[in-house]
Amino acid sequence: TSIDLYYKVLTMSIRPNDLPPVQDMPPPGGFRKVDTIRQFPVRGPKGYQIWLGAVAVVAYGFYNVGKTNNQRAEQKLEDRRIRYTISPLLQAEADLEYMRREKEVIKKEAEIMQTVPGWIPGASVYNSKRFVPRALDPMNKSASN
Repeated sequence: TSIDLYYKVLTMSIRPNDLPPVQDMPPPGGFRKVDTIRQFPVRGPKGYQIWLGAVAVVAYGFYNVGKTNNQRAEQKLEDRRIRYTISPLLQAEADLEYMRREKEVIKKEAEIMQTVPGWIPGASVYNSKRFVPRALDPMNKSASN
């Protein structure tokens, strides 16, 4: 059919003409050079700079920890010296308090045990010549009343 033939003619490639091809040529002196090197912007410190900074921060932290430990040790030593210095005074106060309570307990014991023949108020209940302090509970209301 004529339509098919017409369609084939339109879709076939066109025959080149006999003239030599025209080729684009570079301008005289050539094209300018294309810069192919990638230039990245600086986005922060380099790796070794980060490491040096971290080492410096850690070293400073350890220095402060050591300094604080020395100060604490000196403070503990001073507190211990103060405690050792005033311990005789504190022991004297504790002894006075013990004697006051002991007198109260003996007085109360004498009142309670006055009807028991041969009872000696304040005598040790242990069969020993060694001094054993009486167990006094400051929260025990019966011992202090």
